[in-house]
Amino acid sequence: MQVKGIAKSIVDKLVDRTVELSQGRAVGTIGLVNEEGYIDSISPLTDGGVSGLSYRKMLSKVVDVDGRALIEGINQLPDNAVLISTNPGKTGLIVDTNGVNLLDSPVVRIGVKAEELAGVGVVHPESYYFDLATQSEEIQIKRLAAKDMNEEREILRESSELRLNYLEISDELEVIEMAEQEFELEAPAVEDWEIARVKVDSICEELVEELVNKSISVEQGREVAAIGVLEDGHVVKGSEIVVGGMGYVPSRMLASSYTEIDGISLRRAYTEKIPAEVVIVHTHPGGTGVMHMGDAMAGPGMWGRPIIAVGHDKAGQVKGATVIELQDEISKLAEESEQIGQDFYKVDTPEEEANLRKRKFGIAQEYTDLCKSIEIK
Repeated sequence: MQVKGIAKSIVDKLVDRTVELSQGRAVGTIGLVNEEGYIDSISPLTDGGVSGLSYRKMLSKVVDVDGRALIEGINQLPDNAVLISTNPGKTGLIVDTNGVNLLDSPVVRIGVKAEELAGVGVVHPESYYFDLATQSEEIQIKRLAAKDMNEEREILRESSELRLNYLEISDELEVIEMAEQEFELEAPAVEDWEIARVKVDSICEELVEELVNKSISVEQGREVAAIGVLEDGHVVKGSEIVVGGMGYVPSRMLASSYTEIDGISLRRAYTEKIPAEVVIVHTHPGGTGVMHMGDAMAGPGMWGRPIIAVGHDKAGQVKGATVIELQDEISKLAEESEQIGQDFYKVDTPEEEANLRKRKFGIAQEYTDLCKSIEIK
């Protein structure tokens, strides 16, 4: 699906709302492309908060996301859906593949500078762009493995050259005068697609040992991960181990450890090629396996698959293993956290803001409470 243009009235709505919000806050919406290739209808606008735009909040205005992983909401969208957002302080040029990688649909960005339209850019999902994202992850990890300044300098040079390719991924989108239509969703791209809720009771001791040995063999603090397969509540090894960075494991590298994802988006990978009965398993160097909001959103919150953390010390002694499974509380807490991000702009006193910040910490604690200890056997 190629997007040829967008209705001027739609662009004006988003620009006006961004100017009204001010303070660098973006605005987003789901648009629909008509048979001629023009965006002529949009969902209700979603205001951005402290942490930017919320995909979940945008989706909630057109599909059912209650208690669901983000990918379950995305897969309710029809093939002619596009993501539209404003970019305050920028021109609309798009130099990243984050949106198309997640949604596997066109992404439109409207630049707003000095309270006026500064340009409209569009990126279409293309195999080359997904491979670019994989290369970027690989270079990012490669830098961590550099042994001296000269090696790191060469890797940074390679990274800079790769980044130049991102300057060419977006096109300028034509803004035209045309009648805006009522927003009506067609059939979703994937009919009745949802992820089975699974329970994790234990993890294979050999897998834990292999992960921890790999973790302590690389630089201190770097996480390693693999995809595990669930067999009657027990997790066994399902992929090769991927070495990540300080506190993270790149998404595409992890998915590609299980299956071939060259030229496809992460949405397609987790919808079509990675089964529901898999578990993301990673290490927490220096920890005991207790997880936080970031872990929950990177696993069940985003992809609907449980996530396990194995904690260990620098000598490789395992301190524990916990799991966060896909459950309603994850989406409820995410929605509350996102709402607090918007409420920051509405408070009038320091006391009100303090209460919001306290609740933000409370939400983080509740995510930690979702961790369930599992047996290593």
